[in-house]
Amino acid sequence: MLSKHLVEIRFTPNARILDKRGETAEALSSTLFNYWNISTNRIDFASKDKESIQAFFSYKNLGLLSSYPNETGYFLDEAKNFIKAAWTHFPADKIKRIGIRSTYIIKTENFTKAFDSYKEKFLKLQESDIKKFGGDLVDVGFPLNFVSGEDYFNVVTGPMEKEQLKQFFGDIDNLPDSALYVDVDYFRKDFSSEMKQRNVLEFVETGTNKAKSIAETISSLVNAK
Repeated sequence: MLSKHLVEIRFTPNARILDKRGETAEALSSTLFNYWNISTNRIDFASKDKESIQAFFSYKNLGLLSSYPNETGYFLDEAKNFIKAAWTHFPADKIKRIGIRSTYIIKTENFTKAFDSYKEKFLKLQESDIKKFGGDLVDVGFPLNFVSGEDYFNVVTGPMEKEQLKQFFGDIDNLPDSALYVDVDYFRKDFSSEMKQRNVLEFVETGTNKAKSIAETISSLVNAK
């Protein structure tokens, strides 16, 4: 599996944050995030030693992005570290949404086989029904939207060839010729004003692990012998 992940916390916009951009930039700098850039409404953090991770902090949201070759566990550790460092610098009692966006690429032997398997598992249309459209079906992709209690997770998945995969991951090493694409947006949008830091960290871990579980489930369905 190749993966990339984004965590974002949105909160009620607070203009006072803009008055403390320099102080916040210094407070959130670390051994990892040893470079920062302050713009009008946002601070961007980067690592001079590791291009595959970035973070940001603004008057209305904050977040961290981790890309290949970083693994899921690395993202989770650094996302928690960044949230902990930022906790006293934004109105944590006014969180409006927390989301974890995870994208997985899972190598598969053959695009045609994966394509046929998606048709069989997700589309459930007979060839005779497909012919009624008056064209050749050459690609498929499926949106799946779920809710579990207070949490939502939207999934987009389908087979992809290397050139299409490059649109999402760039021309990186180890990009397979054919793969399953799984994108999961796991989020919650109703929060108590008494939300604790540990609750946020637990939610980030839950969302990250859920996305990986979904990717593994889809892989087992589509790649089944």
